[in-house]
Amino acid sequence: MALPYEIHCYHEDVFQYVVARTNKFSEEKVKKDVEQMNNMLNSELRSKGIRYVFAGVTDVYGQLGSKHNKKSNRLVATD
Repeated sequence: MALPYEIHCYHEDVFQYVVARTNKFSEEKVKKDVEQMNNMLNSELRSKGIRYVFAGVTDVYGQLGSKHNKKSNRLVATD
């Protein structure tokens, strides 16, 4: 399975929301999509500082998120 990638929306330098998340497409394809999305913004939105940004995401759920490995990966607190 490919790594997941996200497209984020920013207003100036402030993160607003996740526009999309995928693991079906290559990094190059997602970056090209982000470039096209930014090119489609009208001048008014650009002047307000709206932009889309590619965000590579690490698979934080990976092995720890699978049901099969949950018991073996639990942390045990000891005194």
